[in-house]
Amino acid sequence: MKNILRLIKRISISLSMVIFIFCCNQSATIESNDAMVLLNNVDYYFLDVRTIKEHETNSIPNTDCIPLQELEQRIEELNKHRKKTVIVYCRSGNRSSTAVKILNQSGFNSFNMIDGMNGWKGETTKN
Repeated sequence: MKNILRLIKRISISLSMVIFIFCCNQSATIESNDAMVLLNNVDYYFLDVRTIKEHETNSIPNTDCIPLQELEQRIEELNKHRKKTVIVYCRSGNRSSTAVKILNQSGFNSFNMIDGMNGWKGETTKN
């Protein structure tokens, strides 16, 4: 009986660790339809983390671009938006998920736009 209790305790601890790690690796998300409604709201700031070339080809209007690879080095550029909620997007939601983790660890309140530009049904700009 004692061995069974030890086994249950070990399994419980292991399961708790897995759940903690999984939950901590998730970024806050927002659906593109919900993000569309917030595009012109002054309390929200949209950030594209794709490459400059991708941004120039097709992007959400009036959004800035800081490629994910440059985000940590350029994060101070975003300080003027620190009091806003940051909606981060990329092509599919993968790079923006990483960017959200970086931003939130730096004290921003940011959300990953699920499906990125692939799921965006709103207006776009081509430069």
